[in-house]
Formats: sequence, C-alpha cells, structure tokens
Amino acid sequence: MGLGGVSAVEVNASSTTNVVLATVFGSDWGSDVEKIYNVPSGVTIGGTGSAAAIVVSSGMAGTLVINVSGTVIGTGGSRGSGGAGNYGGTPSNSGGAGGAGRDAISVASSGVTINNLSGGQISGGGGGGGGGGQGARSGAFIFIYTGGAGGLGGYGAGYNQSATNGASGSAGSHPNAGSGGAGGNGGSLGSAGSNGSQGNAAAGSSSFNGTPGFYGYGGAAGKAISNAGASWTNGTTSGTYHGSYT
Repeated sequence: MGLGGVSAVEVNASSTTNVVLATVFGSDWGSDVEKIYNVPSGVTIGGTGSAAAIVVSSGMAGTLVINVSGTVIGTGGSRGSGGAGNYGGTPSNSGGAGGAGRDAISVASSGVTINNLSGGQISGGGGGGGGGGQGARSGAFIFIYTGGAGGLGGYGAGYNQSATNGASGSAGSHPNAGSGGAGGNGGSLGSAGSNGSQGNAAAGSSSFNGTPGFYGYGGAAGKAISNAGASWTNGTTSGTYHGSYT
C-alpha cells in the first residue's frame, strides 16, 4: 500500500529513449501517492538529445522510487571542430570546443529515492574532444603559405555513440607552414573530453609568419545523477556508476 492506504502506482520500463516521468505517470505525477519506476535487467533507457535520459520532472507530489537493474545512459558529447586551414590571420584559427556529455538522470522534484541495484548501471555521457588549432601561416618574400587545418575532436561515449579519438591535423600548404594541431579524444562514459592541441609554428624566420591557432577545450562530463533543482536520496548503490551522483 502507498501513502494513506492508497496503492502505489508502479511502472516497469521497456527499452526506450528520453523518458520524462511526468509524462509516464500522467495525472498521478501531481497526486500524493507513492510512485515506483523500475528499469528491469536487460532494459536500456538512453538519451539522444540535450536532456537527461530520465528526467524527474518538477511538480511531483508524493514520493518516487526509481529502481535500476538495467542500464540508464546519457548522450555523448559532440566533437569539436578543427581550426580552418585558410589564409588566416595572426593568431590563426582556433579549434572548437567539444560538446558536453549529458546526464543519465536529472532530478527536479524532492521526495525521490534512487536505487542502483546489483547489475544496474547509471552512466553520464562522455564529453567530446576539443578540436586542434590551425597551423601558423608562413611568409617568404611576396608569398604567403597557408597553415594546415586542425584535426577534429573525438566523440564522447554515450547511448548515441561510442567514444572516438581525435583526428590528426593537416599539413600546411608549404613545408615552412605549420601543420594543424590534433583533435582531443572523446571522453569515456562519465568522463570529460580531452583538449585538442595547439597548431604548430611556421618554420624559418619571416615577418610574415603567423602564430598558431589555439586548441579547443574538451567537453564536460555528464553526471550519473544530477540536481536539476532538487536533492534526492541514494538508496542502494551496489550497481555501476559513471560520473558523479552525489
């Protein structure tokens, strides 16, 4: 029985993406009843966008218990762009930042207990790797040579994708022009992406040489469980976590 002798409302999840619990429980979300959401063994709840894989919406009344025996996994971060290999100025073009990994569960209502049971997994997405900076241009009398493009960063691990390594930068348009910096690697589940590398300097001495492009920063790690306006109670914590959950 639930609060005040009212039976609890219990939902057993099947594999799906982008769960919003206010939608799952409907009119019961704002009712003063006990709610139970089970993620059984073999079931995966994944995130594919900017929101958490499971959103504990605001406006809940009563209590909620989430029991995870399966897998809840957030979205992996996007890769950072490499600094464009064009004529460039000084400094040359910088690499883009990697995208942040997204949370597995976000909590915006109080009265929530989350049990990560044996065999369960709650994992934030990994951050994307930052892009490499453009190599420095070089000058020789009336000729200006383009620095190489920076490499793309790697993807962060998540429900939507596996982690990948950053790409190497391209060579400049002349041996004296700097090559682009390498992109940073994408983060594993619950880990930040790596920064890219700065572009390489031009060889030789010339007043027309540029300065290398700066690297892009790696994206932040997604959390296993995040505070989106309300605290929660950690119940059983015998499952696996990737990312913070306190």
